[in-house]
Amino acid sequence: MEMESPLMVVAIDFGTTFSSWACSLRHEYEENPTKVHVRQWVGGDHISAKAPTTVLIRPDGKTLEAFGYEAEDRYADLVEKGGHKLWYYFRRFKMKIYNDDSLSRTTVIKDATGKPLPAMMVFSRTIQFMKDDFLKQFQRTMEGHVQDRDIRWVLTVPAIWNERAKQFMRQAAVTAGIRDEYLKLALEPEAASLLCNHLPMKKFVANGSETASISTFEKGSKYLILDAGGGTVDITIHEVITSGKIKELHKASGGPWGGTKVDEAFQQFIMKLVGSPVFSKFSNETFEDLQEMFRSFEVKKRDIYSDKNCQVILRVPISLIQLFERETGNTLEESVKKYCPTGKMKLVNDKLKVESSVMKEFYTDTINYITSHVISIFEDKHFADVKSIIMVGGFSECSLLQQAIQDCIPHKNVIIAMEPGLAVLKGAVIFGHNPEAVLERICRYTYGVAGSKPFVDGHHRKTFKKSYGAGELCNNVFVKIVECGQKIKLNERQPEQILKMAQDRTEQVFSIYVSDKPSPMYITDEGCSLIGTLTISGLDTSVALSHRKIALTLMVGGTEMEVEAREVHTGNTSKTVMDFLG
Repeated sequence: MEMESPLMVVAIDFGTTFSSWACSLRHEYEENPTKVHVRQWVGGDHISAKAPTTVLIRPDGKTLEAFGYEAEDRYADLVEKGGHKLWYYFRRFKMKIYNDDSLSRTTVIKDATGKPLPAMMVFSRTIQFMKDDFLKQFQRTMEGHVQDRDIRWVLTVPAIWNERAKQFMRQAAVTAGIRDEYLKLALEPEAASLLCNHLPMKKFVANGSETASISTFEKGSKYLILDAGGGTVDITIHEVITSGKIKELHKASGGPWGGTKVDEAFQQFIMKLVGSPVFSKFSNETFEDLQEMFRSFEVKKRDIYSDKNCQVILRVPISLIQLFERETGNTLEESVKKYCPTGKMKLVNDKLKVESSVMKEFYTDTINYITSHVISIFEDKHFADVKSIIMVGGFSECSLLQQAIQDCIPHKNVIIAMEPGLAVLKGAVIFGHNPEAVLERICRYTYGVAGSKPFVDGHHRKTFKKSYGAGELCNNVFVKIVECGQKIKLNERQPEQILKMAQDRTEQVFSIYVSDKPSPMYITDEGCSLIGTLTISGLDTSVALSHRKIALTLMVGGTEMEVEAREVHTGNTSKTVMDFLG
């Protein structure tokens, strides 16, 4: 039984590059929804509200040894001592399940050195660490104990993920020890939007007028929310209905255009400078230096400004410089000159001095993807009255991205939330206290089940015709339950679809399909794909098969799909299980 009003909400923001948890008590939420306690992590000589999404698993392939900064440091020590080969090291692994059509409970992912482990185990161990870490911190700081029934857990997922990936994350959380009925999935841009609706305007930075930004969250106002994280960019449009309540006007869309694309471009740049063999050897032999180089770049990449042509200094590990000279017989300084003969880049000792115009090239592709998508959304005249763009997510801290968004849609007011990297995490806590804050959503796909209909000559495909005792039926029909682009209110029940029973059993299995087209005729049509199965059990077999029918009702107005099945001849509601993981 799902809890109604939890004593506490704990949100876990499982990010591609960084993760963390945050919480608030019910009385704190009622006094001030934005009063959220965020975990602080220690990494080297600094403290941050998020830790790298990195895990170190022991050679047994089951026990999580360390998470975050500690995992990075422990693994670096193992590499230095040559004892790392049997350990499992996973970094930035969340995107491994993005758009994986074969994702299942048995999917395997590979660690940094190519060793495989079940993805479910890696994800569930990570969530379990976050859960246990919260409980440990809570008991230490609050000097008390909390019961399972007192906590609603919230796990963040990108809005552009399909039902298969969402169910995978839910299953991972349940495997981690979080009870299914105490868990909610929060769509990342929605969570950030809810936080923004509660923040005072001094918590925003706007490049438009003060008046424009103040009116952004008034009743009836509309805004595009751009959630640029490490792995994905989620974009949608919301309208403020009442204080703290919103509805979706444009279905969530986006792609894998997050900040990690900049990191990948930087890595390719280094590989071109030193060559793949040298870089591979450097990665394997001096992992700590590799790690430090990327940590340094993570800081530097936020200091690139669109209106400044300054010099950026990147520190190159001495170990890499020496390795390059040993392996090639040349100096790295000479390689830099060959790579960039224009003088926009030069190596002085261990300092690589790069003009910002060169650094900006690392951002070009991913920013172009984002701006092109934003432009395409605003080409729809239905959104002409959307005045503002709100930027959240860690990548939204990037000045280049901010300016690119302003330049591509110059007549819109671009607003950046303070601490944009924490907007999803804090907003997920707010969502946990009020999961009915999003009153209406736009369906991203057309959903249906594989069914049969009486065969109509000249209308149905003859190859799908099959004779039954009661006559001729057309198989492989896409029985539509809800259509892409359809507006669906929270907890709204879709009209029942009547399906004929194909087998005389107490259990019936239907195949669930999705399509990016509004009205597919057959499950074999272009754009249709099988995403899961619906199992209905406890059916009555006392009447003839020809008289047995199932009425299906789909509910897709929440963050996850729900279904209800009713036997037409008995009126009984049957137990249903949807499985998207095979």
